[in-house]
Amino acid sequence: MKGKLRAPAKLVCLEAYWNEEVFQTFSVKGFFEAMAPLVQPPLTLAHRFVESEAGLAYYTKRPDGLMWRSEALFDTPIYYLAFHGKPGAVRSLLGRIEAERLCEAFAGYGKGGYRNLVYFACCNVLRGKRGRRFARDFLKISGVRAVIGYTTAVDWMASLVADMLFLHRFYSDPSPWRNLRRIFNSVSRDYPAARRLGHTLIT
Repeated sequence: MKGKLRAPAKLVCLEAYWNEEVFQTFSVKGFFEAMAPLVQPPLTLAHRFVESEAGLAYYTKRPDGLMWRSEALFDTPIYYLAFHGKPGAVRSLLGRIEAERLCEAFAGYGKGGYRNLVYFACCNVLRGKRGRRFARDFLKISGVRAVIGYTTAVDWMASLVADMLFLHRFYSDPSPWRNLRRIFNSVSRDYPAARRLGHTLIT
């Protein structure tokens, strides 16, 4: 029974390019690949760069998005979006993806019998009234268990440390959905910078 409660060791990461410096490619991918063998069973990572609203829909939107056509992705517990952000929206180099389109892209993700959450590794995405309204709408339309994100303009490395602490503890926990709030709170307890960054869990 214990094994059945553990979340599948899978992570889907959709990431935008962070700048236009052709010879400087910053990415979260390498950090997650380094963390992968530290989880048992080892974490399997699916990573793609996404640069537009259409690109996001190509992977996520029901029923024709790639992630709806790839059975191996169905039980993924965490979808991690690494973008520039603003309250209730994300930004890539090619433009903004507003709240309505984000909700449409993930509509129905938590309604197929699988447990999952969406992690917005983005500045300001949950900030203020607009950010909270987006989170409520997103939870309702997507059906996912939770949304995690930030309420401030975050430092790239400082927020990545908080993200990796949460992810490692989530995938290592024998019952992560039952202990979700405890796991999340442990990050703020052990890494106080997470609170200053506005690291937020909404269920």
